[in-house]
Amino acid sequence: MKSVSFLRNTAMSLMAAILTGGVFTALSGIQDTAHAAPPAEVFGQVPNIHDVALSPDNKQIALIKNIEGKYYVIIDNMQSQATGSQEPRGLSLGEGVKPSYVKWVNNDQVFVVLWQSLMYRSTPVRMSFIYSVDTKTMKGKMLVKPKKDLFRQFNSTVVDWLEDDPNHILMAFDKQTNNDRPDIYQVHVKTGATKRVQASMENIQHWITDNKGRPRVGQGRRDNNTASPVMKIRMMETDKWVDSKEFPGLAANVDIHGFTENPDELIISAYQGKDTVGLYVYDLKAKKITRKIYHNDKFDASGVVRSSDTDEVIGVRYTADTTQTEMLGEHATLIEKVRQIFPRLNVDFVDEAANGDAIVTRVSGSTQPGHMMLYKKGAEKPTSLGALYPNLASTDLGEVISVKYKARDGQKIPSYVTLPPMVTNTAQLKNLPFIVLPHGGPYGRDSKRFDYFAQFFASRGYGVLQMNFRGSDGYGKAYEEAGRKNWVVMQEDVEDGTRWLFEKGYADPKRTCIAGWSYGGYAALMGAGKNPDLYNCAISMAGVTDIRALMRDQGRYRFGKASAKKFVGAGFSDKDDMKANSPVKIAEDMTVPIFLAHGTRDQAVDFSQYKKMKRALKKSNSKVTHMEFDDEDHYLSNQANRQKFFKGLDKFLTKVNGKSEFMAP
Repeated sequence: MKSVSFLRNTAMSLMAAILTGGVFTALSGIQDTAHAAPPAEVFGQVPNIHDVALSPDNKQIALIKNIEGKYYVIIDNMQSQATGSQEPRGLSLGEGVKPSYVKWVNNDQVFVVLWQSLMYRSTPVRMSFIYSVDTKTMKGKMLVKPKKDLFRQFNSTVVDWLEDDPNHILMAFDKQTNNDRPDIYQVHVKTGATKRVQASMENIQHWITDNKGRPRVGQGRRDNNTASPVMKIRMMETDKWVDSKEFPGLAANVDIHGFTENPDELIISAYQGKDTVGLYVYDLKAKKITRKIYHNDKFDASGVVRSSDTDEVIGVRYTADTTQTEMLGEHATLIEKVRQIFPRLNVDFVDEAANGDAIVTRVSGSTQPGHMMLYKKGAEKPTSLGALYPNLASTDLGEVISVKYKARDGQKIPSYVTLPPMVTNTAQLKNLPFIVLPHGGPYGRDSKRFDYFAQFFASRGYGVLQMNFRGSDGYGKAYEEAGRKNWVVMQEDVEDGTRWLFEKGYADPKRTCIAGWSYGGYAALMGAGKNPDLYNCAISMAGVTDIRALMRDQGRYRFGKASAKKFVGAGFSDKDDMKANSPVKIAEDMTVPIFLAHGTRDQAVDFSQYKKMKRALKKSNSKVTHMEFDDEDHYLSNQANRQKFFKGLDKFLTKVNGKSEFMAP
């Protein structure tokens, strides 16, 4: 890793940068003039800014930036950010690493949390670590490293930032094994020197401290066939660790979001008699839930926002049509001001100054790739720290519309339709070439946001349908379990969405393809195999092709066998059902053109899944286009590889369907 210098890009008004040419109203008037569609590789660029953090004294700012496919941490003075009086300092993060986040630990030291994909004994794994940077000298070091003869994946697990101790943090790791039983260590933020403060306990892999930095909760799983959950709680009066069984209503695998200011109060996720998940306070002395923090009757609360300096819970997250961050109490002041300035865009919390005088947010929308921006208390308007996708304009992107269609049993499926930028009114929504694009997971979800995959297809003149089939997150327990207990239902929901497009006359049946990434790739291949009358091509990026092999692959990882049984196996009645619903087993009957792509270091879906499908398709009548990416992970994190993927996909679509008349010339 080396230090580099940068020419300053003068801070610009976000108002001018993001709103000019933007459209946020009805479908009509999306754009006034057409222009050439962006090159395919533009959609393969990773975001220009990955993360931003403000120093505790609110005098400096740190950014993780992508510059021509390589990542750098940039340190800038807040005053010179506004005036351009001083050049920022930069440090290259090196080849093959990907950033997770950046955080100031004191006014002179920044942590950059990184990860990379590796092969360990022929198994793809993810290794993480912390790079600690002295912002005065712009020199850094790996904070904690395993000894030479030990392979340890996770070297970046911070248990507590110790806001009252600027020189230390608490980290969890195991010095003897691959984090089988991690201890808690006090770690010096600059030297990496360690001191053990909590010994490991059997079956405990995760630790939680209270707001005074004291280890209070240990959670984990037993190394048995079911990986049954375990939780221990430290009671301050006796200094003894007590099993969670002694606390009614507090399951061992409950999601814990930390403590309140009261060391006897946990913040937990709970249903409390409702179908959706909310956030509640559990009192360890009273041994019961005592109050509600937040509960939305329509959507699950997905997590909390904590202050980067005090670790206090200052907001909650949930996803409706768009991802929402609802700030609590006085912390709503600055972010609500930004939302008033951009009422039709998503304003997501990124970081705030310790004194509350400045906030960093991500401002974006379904047709706005977005900016990172800084807003200071009392300012008339925010300033942009940079566009996330500087080579994409709002006029390059298609409008996204929220829709619902009925599945065959009457269940309404919430979905989104992205239109080609050339489609400027609803009268044109007839007989379009279409891409049916089910999401990955499968237990994730789509929302009304900028989606580079969907917008790529739209830029090529295709309408895009994304559905949150049953099993998707965020809509409550009943909706989730309806799909998770029956993968066929998820496939049928996707199929019903395609038929809905045809019934409405929106899609051209002769030019409708199905595409997806991960589980979405699986759904695409299943659609091609079981419903060749619906689709004229299928596109699978990192897709699952063999269910039983997937379960065996996951068994190579710790607790993977039990997790695969719970999250995959539970969706099928027996081995024959798994076989009947594995694309590789029905490949020889496929007839439509198929595009396959995969990375060789994919940890989520092993590369062997791709190789099996490629081999099986040789016996079919399908014309297969395939792309393999060496040393690549599940997400195509390497920008060059992602750009190659989109260029290859562009050629495939043109070969199959020709150029769409709805693509800008």
